Amino acid sequence: MRRRALARGTVGVMSGIGDGGAPDARVASVPAGWVGSRASRAPLQMLTAEVFNRSFTPSPDATIHVAPLRRPPATLTVVVGLIAAFLVWVVVWILVQAGTTPSTEGPVPYLIAGFFGLVGLYFVISFVNLVMAGRDRRSWSNRECVALGRSGVVIRTQGEAVDIPWSEVTAIRATVTNSDRAARTGRVRIPVLRIEQGARHWDFASFILGASPLTVYTVLHYYWTHPAARAELGTAAAQRKMDAQAGASVPSSDPADAGPPSPAG
Repeated sequence: MRRRALARGTVGVMSGIGDGGAPDARVASVPAGWVGSRASRAPLQMLTAEVFNRSFTPSPDATIHVAPLRRPPATLTVVVGLIAAFLVWVVVWILVQAGTTPSTEGPVPYLIAGFFGLVGLYFVISFVNLVMAGRDRRSWSNRECVALGRSGVVIRTQGEAVDIPWSEVTAIRATVTNSDRAARTGRVRIPVLRIEQGARHWDFASFILGASPLTVYTVLHYYWTHPAARAELGTAAAQRKMDAQAGASVPSSDPADAGPPSPAG
């Protein structure tokens, strides 16, 4: 069974069953077009765990390297809000008209209102999530993010606070949604950073990451596959390497760009 845990206002964060027959995750690979024009070019931020004390469980490590999640676009919030308001108006109008004329008698108007009501409820919930995401991600102390430290990977979203020890990470992938349905047409394929823990995985759309997606993938993959290097995490030296990697990263889909963090200068 597949379950989803959406970060506020995004379609990019999910957890569920991993893809069968996927390529070896320990070999760094970035698919063509994975880094789009809307992707961030910012470096990761080195922050103390106290940034989570207000609304999230603190991370296991005192200092971590953070890729915050971006706020949803204002245009998307407005459009979803207008759709929600329109559907609510349609439901109210149908209910007001029900039974007032021979053609509106019986259960049909109520069935139609119920259908539009269910669709409207989806858009109302989406609108509320978008508004809350815009508010929370604007606040310094409400960090919805992907991060890493000596202990493992840190995930903080609206739905959950997860700390994955490095020993339990089973894959770090730069992939796309519905990659297991490539033979089917009409499937939405969104570039995502995928973090796997056994049968569960979390997908973060590359365009909602507030740091360079290529850098985030490179850094996570490097420290996952190089246990001896993790001792430097949480230090200024490691941050300098990540900053250098972000400076070297470009919006490219060339797998050769997914190399290890650049050495400190």
